[in-house]
Amino acid sequence: MSDTSNPTPAGGQQPTRPTPPPAHPYPAASPAPQPPSYPAAPPAPPTQAHPGTAHPNYAAPVYPAPRPSSGLAITSLICGIAGVVLSWAVLPLLASIVAVITGHMALRQTKANPMIGGRGMAFAGLIMGYVMVAVLVIGIVLTVIGFLFFGAFTLPFLFAS
Repeated sequence: MSDTSNPTPAGGQQPTRPTPPPAHPYPAASPAPQPPSYPAAPPAPPTQAHPGTAHPNYAAPVYPAPRPSSGLAITSLICGIAGVVLSWAVLPLLASIVAVITGHMALRQTKANPMIGGRGMAFAGLIMGYVMVAVLVIGIVLTVIGFLFFGAFTLPFLFAS
């Protein structure tokens, strides 16, 4: 029977170990510089609200409540927009007049009570209302002048058909 636990090879020589790699021909780089160490920050003093704690007590910011908008200002803005959008119908003249009236009422209301907002909406409704009233008045005047001076209401025009 043969002994298989012997690590010696058949020739009786011990196996050789590999040699370590040669040293690097260049010198090793210097180690990276270490950042400077700073002293630790002193602990925060305890607050009045919670004695013995190390954290300051920060309160949440307090925002004022939003001012309610004037209903007249909203009405003025909506009627002004309706007058511009519906400029092809009869409605814009009525909507623009309502926008002007409610806009002036809203400006008076917001001036008397500063707790009510909506001044910008009132101005926007007033501007759109006045612009559309001016456009419609110019359109009506030009239509009447056209009918009068170009013979729309003359007798030959009425009996020509």
